[in-house]
Amino acid sequence: MNLEHFLSKEWSKDYTCNEFACDVWQAITGEDLRQRLDNFLNGTGEFERLDEPMSPCLAYYKWNDQTSTHVGVFFNGRVWHLGLRGAQNANPQIVKIGFKTVEYYR
Repeated sequence: MNLEHFLSKEWSKDYTCNEFACDVWQAITGEDLRQRLDNFLNGTGEFERLDEPMSPCLAYYKWNDQTSTHVGVFFNGRVWHLGLRGAQNANPQIVKIGFKTVEYYR
């Protein structure tokens, strides 16, 4: 599966890591995740928390409880995510730099 076209995506106030993760997830699984992810991030939905990442799964990065959650998609040992500097396909340990916790969900 070729996801390279996602690397040209750029962050904006209307296209954040949430929308990017949903687009990547849909390309991989065919599932539209938008409403489910929105519900989860607003405390009304559920995902299964994983002890270890499983391809594909969602990766949630947090600095503390006062900051928003950064989300990406773990797929084939890499994390696809969108930050202020654009889209990346990176090693999970590199993405974790700057965050206190990372959790994986499915």
